[in-house]
Amino acid sequence: MTAVGYASTTGDTRKVDVAGDTMTGELVLPDSSPDTALTAASKGYVDGVAATKAATSTQIIAGTGLTGGGTLAADRTLTVAYGTTGTTACVGNDARLSDARTPTAHAASHAAAGSDPVTLTQAQITGLVAALAEKAALTGATFTGVVTVDDANFVVLGTGKGYRFRPLGSRLDCEATGSDWIFSVFSGTNFDGTQHTYLRLESGTRLAHACGKWIFTNTADSAAVHTIDPVDNQLGFHGATPVAKQTVTGSRGGNAALADLLTKLATLGLIADGTTA
Repeated sequence: MTAVGYASTTGDTRKVDVAGDTMTGELVLPDSSPDTALTAASKGYVDGVAATKAATSTQIIAGTGLTGGGTLAADRTLTVAYGTTGTTACVGNDARLSDARTPTAHAASHAAAGSDPVTLTQAQITGLVAALAEKAALTGATFTGVVTVDDANFVVLGTGKGYRFRPLGSRLDCEATGSDWIFSVFSGTNFDGTQHTYLRLESGTRLAHACGKWIFTNTADSAAVHTIDPVDNQLGFHGATPVAKQTVTGSRGGNAALADLLTKLATLGLIADGTTA
């Protein structure tokens, strides 16, 4: 006898083969507590497992310091709050995920012209504020100690003119450029009071102007030997008191030498020849 509706090898295609088969529809079991997870699961089993997982998930979240960073909805959907604080979950670009390894050489990137320049205030560098307080500013400063220019020229430049003290030449040179050079002294203590000018050296021609009363002495502090006083138009030589130009009078008679001497002294401007023949 042959069973109707059964294949010779697979049996009835409407039945599940006990040796193993694939169901194409849902399976509903009346028992809501299957013994193993591999048994065809009912909603009761799923609900039980989900509740356990939800409790475990909440404990995990709390245990890793993310309390408040995630919310488990009634449908077991976990909503995570992302951010950069201690109560939020990290995302891929969070700084907290940075590698703590020793960085590769990148000093150039932090330079002024680099891609990531580092800006520091003076206060952030230990001792810098105090050190800078002892330095002279490029815009001007008052020095309280000796200033030494070691083995270099000292140059002062103005607009289109200047002067320099030059020890690097074959001699010691005091030079000006672009303008006449005036040598003067003020009577006050801060470039004030009366200005007394003594020399003017012209830049356009080789001409020097000596101003005021000049005395020629053996030392800077000794008495006058020769005196030239253009202020009062007086001269004095060999220690004599300066006087105005003298006039020689009287008759020189037939003395040719005397006549020649008087003529030449008058020519030099040292005397006025008032003599007669």
